[in-house]
Amino acid sequence: MQKLEIFYDHTCPYCYRGLASFMRLLPDYPQAEIDWQPVEAHPRVEEPEHMPYADLAVMGAFFARDHGIDIAAYNARVFDMYFTQRQRVDNPHALAEAVAPLGIDKESFTAALTDGTYNAALTQANAYAYETKKVWAVPTFVFGDKRLDAVEGVGVTEEQLAVFMRDCYA
Repeated sequence: MQKLEIFYDHTCPYCYRGLASFMRLLPDYPQAEIDWQPVEAHPRVEEPEHMPYADLAVMGAFFARDHGIDIAAYNARVFDMYFTQRQRVDNPHALAEAVAPLGIDKESFTAALTDGTYNAALTQANAYAYETKKVWAVPTFVFGDKRLDAVEGVGVTEEQLAVFMRDCYA
């Protein structure tokens, strides 16, 4: 079955709202398979004025995926950390504390974020989103030839997501 790709950034308020809306709709589509695609909306090297950087949160998602952790649960913890608790996601130790309840070993998680383990994966994820899939704003939802692109500075509405999901799974 085809997977729904979701491109998002952990420090993007439109992603925070859009993914919350998506998660409310998801129970209506038990057949949906999700391919979570975390990316940097503002890559560290390209846009140094945008802080905090999301690169460590993205690399943490790769670590979580590689260790069998539910990415939706990881995303929820990181979004909560950033938007509710107002903690910075560019601090590897704080990020490790926030996601440890998911069963992530804090020491190995922190090491993977600081030793370059996922640097290439981060570069590849950004290239896949922005060059291959032509994502221009996040969140973006892609299902085969169907896509729902965020409007920069606006995001996506729950109503748009509901229509998109009906179209994908009709």
